[in-house]
This record gives sequence, structure tokens and C-alpha cells, in this order.
Amino acid sequence: MSGTFNIGGLVSGLDTNTIINQLMRIERQPITRLQQRVTQLQRQRTAIQNVRTALTTLRNRLQDFNLNNIFTAYKSISSETSVVQASVSGENPVLGTYQVEVVQLASATVANSSGRVSSPIDPNATLENSGLTTTVQAGTFTINGIQFNVDPATQNLNDVISMINSSSAGVTATYNASEDRIYLANTNPSDTTRITLGSSNDTSNLISALGWNNAVQYTNGSGSTELKSRQPLGAINTGVKLQDLNLQNGAITGGSFSINGFSITIDPASDTLADVLSRINASDAGVTASYDSTADTLRFVAKDMGSRLIRFGGVSDTSNFLSIMNLTSASQTAGSDAIFKINSGAEQTRNSNIVTDAITGTTLTFLKTGTSTITVDTDEDKVVENIQNFLTSFNDAIRQIRESTAQGAVLNRESFIREIASYLQQSFFNTVSGISGPYQSLADVGFSTGSNFDSSAIPSISLDTNKFKEALRNNKTNVMELFSNSSSTGLVNTLFPYLDEISGFNGFLNERIKTNGSIDSQINSINNQISNIEYRVNQKEARLRRQFTLMEQMMQSLQGQNTSLARLNSTLT
Repeated sequence: MSGTFNIGGLVSGLDTNTIINQLMRIERQPITRLQQRVTQLQRQRTAIQNVRTALTTLRNRLQDFNLNNIFTAYKSISSETSVVQASVSGENPVLGTYQVEVVQLASATVANSSGRVSSPIDPNATLENSGLTTTVQAGTFTINGIQFNVDPATQNLNDVISMINSSSAGVTATYNASEDRIYLANTNPSDTTRITLGSSNDTSNLISALGWNNAVQYTNGSGSTELKSRQPLGAINTGVKLQDLNLQNGAITGGSFSINGFSITIDPASDTLADVLSRINASDAGVTASYDSTADTLRFVAKDMGSRLIRFGGVSDTSNFLSIMNLTSASQTAGSDAIFKINSGAEQTRNSNIVTDAITGTTLTFLKTGTSTITVDTDEDKVVENIQNFLTSFNDAIRQIRESTAQGAVLNRESFIREIASYLQQSFFNTVSGISGPYQSLADVGFSTGSNFDSSAIPSISLDTNKFKEALRNNKTNVMELFSNSSSTGLVNTLFPYLDEISGFNGFLNERIKTNGSIDSQINSINNQISNIEYRVNQKEARLRRQFTLMEQMMQSLQGQNTSLARLNSTLT
């Protein structure tokens, strides 16, 4: 040990380190056995946790029966899904067959500014002061391979048009003031050659600023290829502050305006049009607002369908935003209500194409006019799927217990855990008392342990789905009562409280495996024993090393004395 002088058999010739290590190995054998016991307890804790998890899963599946989720599976089928789509949306839909005729689809009211909102550009002002939405950069641009130079500080739009028209590019440019767009056409009539715009060597963005990039090329009245600006040249830049916009009806004042009775506040010095539109869309006004740069108008679409018009303005408005944007006299196209019939009955109307209250428990989604047959029925396949999920959990729990308590397994001596599996299996096929009907046990409706018995295999329960579906059709209530009934004699009534107690937080399984539970207490006790033994072994090892060291020192002293005596004897003789 550290701090102990150790000669280590230098005098005696004994390998004292090996002797002491072997002795200590023998002394530590109880520690090894105790450590093995700790490992065994840890394995037991894991195995019990796995059993508890499987039982908790089964318990939760059983709770689904109590919550009435297992047998309440329904389906809605539409014969013409392109006309009507149907889905179950309630816990207790009315079963039956319904003929649904969609006479008219619902649509939303759309409102647009009654006219353009921005001012046309000034073709006689320099390009940088003309009111163009996009700032023109000085440099070169190309049309049909002919390169032009432009300087927005000195040239106006008319200068650019003259420069193009007098060139050899073979095209004629024309500004339409009423539309605020610039047209470009092949000069020669009937020339359908495609106009080539731009070049990789261009340094000016003029073609983009004039709205020609990606513009549709078409044949005009002269039979020539023609294109025009995709939007008015002075169209609004929605990212520019309201006070800086070039608007046809003047400047916007700060304050508030209302749509459908909901007030919107604006500040032209800090808000952009994009800010205002976002604020409208986030409000309770019930509309979706956007700017149509092609038409240079604001567009509003009602969020609710139907024929109700959008109301712009109110007596308490303090901003002129609506009038500047030509919305006080907005052009509105009223929406329409959905019109439909159920089983050739009277026409019904709704302000939506999604109808939840025409057939109880079923949602109808109208896609186009026409007729479809809607069938609402029990979804036998879904019920079987729910039952199979329960059965899987049941078999998993049995398998987990049987494997964990088998001969040689970590829980082999846990007879109480083994009895849980026995109780579950015995309860499964018990006759259910207190119910009426042809089915008195789960064996009557298709549950069985199979036809091939194998004593070496862990038994599992299977379901004859055809037999089970037939029982559902014949007497669904009777089948349901096999699991849960008012007399509390069904399988769920029996097993749920049993598993709830066993697998719950205060159940005996969790009491054993939880932090500071019984297994933890055993492990802590064993670890204390290990620490005590380790202390005693270390003390003994230190003592032995001191004793062996003392022995070596004594032997060395004796050898010295023997040498001295031998030397004395030789002098005397």
C-alpha cells in the first residue's frame, strides 16, 4: 500500500506481493458474491419494469373500452368523391344511406379598388424622377442584339423610346398613358419573329424596370410579335413608406379606418402598404387583403363564403386610406351560398362548402355540382383493428411474464408475477353473467387459443375475424357486453381494476422497482456490506504488508549478525 515500506522478499527470497495478493483474493470472495447479487437485483428490476410496462399497456387498451372508443368506429362513403367527400365527425353518427345533390357551390365575396391607385409616370421627367416603381440603373441594355446606353439622370422615357425606335433593332416602342405601360412590337407587319430582350453583358436594369422581362409575347393586330409591361410602370412598391408613394388620389393621412366594423390604425410615416395589408389580414375583419400589381388595385376576399358584401368604412374613421385606395366605391362581386338537397328534400343553404350539420355526425365537403350517395355505417374493419390491438397487448403481457418467470429466467422464483398471467388467461374465457343474448363468452364470438396445442410454446389468443364480424352484425350490443356491462361482469370490468392496482404507481410492482423501492433498499444494503468488507480487507492487507516487511528487516538483521560472528570466529582461529 502507499506509504508503507516494503522490501518484498529481497532477503527471504519469498514473493510476498504474490502471496499477499492471493490471500486478499480469497478475502474478497464474499465481495464478488455480493456484487453478483447486486447485478441479479438490477436484472430483476429491469425484468419487472418490462412486465409492468406490458401490463400498463394492456391496462390502457382496456380503458379504451371504458371510454367507448373500441366499438364506436364508423365510416362514411361517398359514391362520387369528385362531387362530395364525406367523413365521420361525431361520436354517434346516424347510420343510413343518403342521396346528396349539390345544386350550387358556396363562393366568397371579392372586392377590388374601383380604379387604379397609383399615378402614371411622367414620360417627360428624367427616369429617376418619373415615378417608375423600379429605380433605373445607368448602363447598357440590349434589344435584338442592339446595345443601348441609358442615363436615368439625364434621359426621360420619351428619350428612351426615341432611341429604340430610331435604332436598327427592328422594333417600335410606344407608351400608353391610360394604361401606364410601354408596348414593344416588331416594326414590320406580320413579323412574328420573337423579340430578344437583354444580354449577359447588360449593365442597366432598364428592361426589368419597364416590366418587359418575362412578359408574354403575342401577335398584335398587324400580325407582328408584340409585348407590353407586365404591370403599370408607376405601380405601388409595397415596401415603401405610405407617405412616399405616388398615389393618384393624393397623400394618405394617419389615423384609423374600418373594414366590416373592425378598426385598423396606420401611420404613413412608418407604415408600408405591406404593413397595412398584414395588419388587415391579422385582424378580425374577416377578409384577406392583397395588392394586385398587374391591375394596380387592392383586392379583398371574404374569409367566410356566402353573399354578404364587405363593408368598407365607418363613421369613426379618421384616415382617408379607403378613399385614396378607391375602396369606398369598391367593385364587389357577391359570393353565393352553397345550395344542396338531402334525399330529394327541400333546398338547404350554407355559407360554406363544408357542411357539418346536414347529416348528424358526418361532415360533407362539396367539390362540384352533382349528386352522390353517402353511406354511413359501422366500420367493422376499424372495430376489428381495435380488438386486434387489444389482443396484441394481451398476448404481449402474457409472453413477457412467461418469459421472465421461465425456468432459469431472472424472475423464476417470483410466483406472484407468474400468477398474474394465470389470472389473465383464466379470466379471458370466463362465462359472462348478467347479460342476455346468444353470446355468453368471448369464445362464442371468435376468440380462441388455436387448434394446434404446443406445450413448449407460450399460449396466445387469436381472433377469427369473420366470426367476430358476423357476431357484430347479429347482436352488437351483446358483443359489447362481453367486455363491459352494467353488471360489471365483462372482461374489462374484471381485468381493468385488477391491472390498475397491480401496474399503478402504488402497485406492488412499482413499489419494488421505483427509486428507493424495495430493490433499491436491498442494493443499498448490499453495497454497504461491500464497503465494510472492502475496508476490513484493505486493513488486513496493510497489516500483512507491515508484518512481511518487519520479517524481512529482522531476517536482514540476523544475516548481518551471522556474518559478524563468522568473521570473529575466523580471527580467533
